[in-house]
Amino acid sequence: MIDRSLITSLVERWRPETHTFHFRTGEATITLQDVEVLYGLPVNGHPVLGNKLIRTIGDWQNICQRLLGFTPCPQDFNHNSLKVFALNAHMLRQPQLTDMATQDMVNQKARCYMFWMIAGMIMVDTSGSFLKLMYLPMLEDVNAIGSYSWGSATLACLYHFLCKSSQSNQNEIAGFLTLLQIWAWERVTVLRPQVIAQRDIRNIFPAGLPKGPHATRWFARFSWTDTTKHVLKVFRDALDSMTEDQFIWEPYSDELIESLPDYCRIGRDIWRVRAPIFCWDVVEVHLPDRVMRQFGLKQMIPTPFLFDSTHFHHDRRGRPNTNWELEHAQWLPFWNQRLQYICEAPINREPLRYDDPYLIWFRRITRLVIGNPTLRPQQQQGYVPNSTAYETMVRYIHSMVDKAKSLGDQPSMEEFYMFRAMVRNEGRKIV
Repeated sequence: MIDRSLITSLVERWRPETHTFHFRTGEATITLQDVEVLYGLPVNGHPVLGNKLIRTIGDWQNICQRLLGFTPCPQDFNHNSLKVFALNAHMLRQPQLTDMATQDMVNQKARCYMFWMIAGMIMVDTSGSFLKLMYLPMLEDVNAIGSYSWGSATLACLYHFLCKSSQSNQNEIAGFLTLLQIWAWERVTVLRPQVIAQRDIRNIFPAGLPKGPHATRWFARFSWTDTTKHVLKVFRDALDSMTEDQFIWEPYSDELIESLPDYCRIGRDIWRVRAPIFCWDVVEVHLPDRVMRQFGLKQMIPTPFLFDSTHFHHDRRGRPNTNWELEHAQWLPFWNQRLQYICEAPINREPLRYDDPYLIWFRRITRLVIGNPTLRPQQQQGYVPNSTAYETMVRYIHSMVDKAKSLGDQPSMEEFYMFRAMVRNEGRKIV
């Protein structure tokens, strides 16, 4: 189950101009590595692009019959979308194929599952009960489906909705939120539940097939004894006060990666590519150079990527008959020549010091605390955040230190008494 409060606490720290979360420990984000390791979605391949052709309901009925094996009713359509209920009803009518099934019937059943996973889970939008039909023609040639970079398209969609939902006038989010939640569980120890028992996955990944991706380790029974769930104020406070040892920069060791099935690591050559990623009208940018510690490399002060800061406001509404490959022509060369844009850095052999140039730069350009600093937290009712009270205390201490420095080594008695009064007054505010 998606924890909406946990997702909200992450959205509050998302920066659309860099596609990273800003934590106290530095920038972090979901990368192509996370998509492939956690869910095995292929990241190396053709971009997921197509033409938005004007099609009638009759056209879509014919396509559904040919590719999915059933003809939805006209009322099951909403422009270029299909009701989830219509696809589910068709799949439930014949949950298993008979021994007499032809190859076409097998392909149709496979497309039903893939279409539901693509349009209804990994690239789901805010419509909720409808599936975008634009992905369906891409599933026609079953031998070509695996040649697309579904992983980068999934990440582009998630980036897109994170950027949109981070705006103050937004109150909803879509995209592959399960990926986002499990990414947080993998890396932020103060957000994750405790696994008390693994569930049986033998029926999901039967003998003879490759084992599941790394995310299956979270198919388990949980305990929230040491953490919470569905309480935004607690999640926000946990992130506001997070320390370096509470964020895991490298949850996937070399040994773990080697133990995964091939499909979870086949694209590792481009995990650190700095390039645009696509999903039809959506074009976002993958910036691993801002999170090199996630790859065990030293973090330098990153350079900006020249990209439209309002990119997430653009969409395909009112753009019929648009060839998105031509529309994104200025960005496609980066992806097509992606091996030329792999980020490199020295191996990171020790944690960053507080006075590291990157952290000094980062603290100067970001906001470390999301919660509102409070003067007298003990007067609040309910859960009282610790981090905001600490932040208030630190601010007062800094102001007193700055004042003391300005007095010099030989302050006058009048200045000394004024400073003492300042310390007394500030101290009353935080006691």
